[in-house]
Amino acid sequence: MRRTAARIAITAVSTTAAAVLLSACGSDEPADAGRHADPAALAWVDKVCSGVATGSAKLSKPPAFDPADPQGTKTAMVGFLNSLSAALDDMAGGIRNAGVPPVPDGQSAVDKATTTLGETKSKVSATLTRMQDAKVTDQASLQKVVADADSTMSGLSEPEGPIKHLRANPELELAFAESTTCRQVYGGSA
Repeated sequence: MRRTAARIAITAVSTTAAAVLLSACGSDEPADAGRHADPAALAWVDKVCSGVATGSAKLSKPPAFDPADPQGTKTAMVGFLNSLSAALDDMAGGIRNAGVPPVPDGQSAVDKATTTLGETKSKVSATLTRMQDAKVTDQASLQKVVADADSTMSGLSEPEGPIKHLRANPELELAFAESTTCRQVYGGSA
């Protein structure tokens, strides 16, 4: 079955949103039964997961696409990219507002995560600018805009997104695994 431009569009921008935000705190690995997170690290991770949830909430209602209305689809995609940009700001703000993690090398993990978020936001901003400036008059021109967006945003579908830098720190990984806040926000295990 031939995919419509709207399906291609939602795939191009939704993949980024889902990868960066929705799976940010997820993990299938159980917490280490013999070791527990430091309470201060756990409190820090709870703040981060709450900040990610704020950003994710902005993306909870995907835009409506009408394949018969290429200009309307472009407008919806622009709106979604604006929401994605705001969600990335919320996520970075949530990490920064949590402060320095109370673990060895915590600042390094935060710096790497916020740098990744900055790079992601730059790609989203570039895509948004191109999309806003694009002339969309029919399905062919819409498909070109979607292909350009997909090309610009390629490489952003890494499952853990910027949180991988936080989780690379063993003390923070333990806290993410034990966080009830992350489990409540994202369901299942954190």
